[in-house]
Amino acid sequence: MKKTDTKCLVIDHAYFPRSVISTERAFVIVYKGNAEVIHNHETYFGTVNKSIAYPKPSVIRVYKKLKMEYTKVPLTRKNIYKRDSYTCVYCGDGDKGTLTLDHVIPRAKGGKDTWDNLVTSCSKCNSEKADLDIKEWGRPHPNPKRPHYLMLMKTLDYIPEDWKIYLFY
Repeated sequence: MKKTDTKCLVIDHAYFPRSVISTERAFVIVYKGNAEVIHNHETYFGTVNKSIAYPKPSVIRVYKKLKMEYTKVPLTRKNIYKRDSYTCVYCGDGDKGTLTLDHVIPRAKGGKDTWDNLVTSCSKCNSEKADLDIKEWGRPHPNPKRPHYLMLMKTLDYIPEDWKIYLFY
């Protein structure tokens, strides 16, 4: 079973992406009449009766307006790596083995652990920068921002082709 066959994108009544859930949960929501299937995966759920198989939903649309608060992306090392596409913001190195986190404004100069102060950096650039701020180091400011949760959904490695129109690719 491929990883792409185990997830389903949930969109709201206005076709705006809201979450990613398991295909099993999506099937139950559709079966109960609370959503419609927009796209199916090419694989099927097996049943006790071998002659019946149900397609696994890939995208479902819920009928009612979803009351969801703004989903804040938690500040974690993994999410910073995802935001910066697992590359050094200073030199563009994509070697995951050498990636570290760097404070744009160093802790020694009052820098905090915030979305707009943490970036992905290779160990070489991080050690060159040391306790210098960007102006002292002479590099352009990377200007990091808090990502929207949909932007991090785009970085998932298992996005099926039929999700992309809803994720604004």
